[in-house]
Amino acid sequence: MVQKAVEEIPADAETIKVTGQQWFWSFEHEDGTQEKIELHLIKGHAYKFEIYAKDVMHSFNIPDYVVFEDAVPGHVNHAWFSPDQAGKFPIQCREYCGIGHYQMRGTLVVEENKS
Repeated sequence: MVQKAVEEIPADAETIKVTGQQWFWSFEHEDGTQEKIELHLIKGHAYKFEIYAKDVMHSFNIPDYVVFEDAVPGHVNHAWFSPDQAGKFPIQCREYCGIGHYQMRGTLVVEENKS
């Protein structure tokens, strides 16, 4: 898999709000659709993540796509990527965030573009 080496976020990227909280991830799409633990995206589309934490410091990580960004209470960090393979990929927290840190995992589900 290839991580885009361009720092500029594409203008057509869909914004996904990513919230870290003890001890799970939640996601909100531009259209208001909300997901917990599992995030569904379309292969080949660009996505901009707005990442923050509700409670303590977390780190949003999708290792297979080299997405790694801190989730900080009171601050929004940004990352973007465009998934190039369909499948299921782990999402994890890479910052110790308390006793339930080990279970703070999710799944990225990348689906084929049906259009």
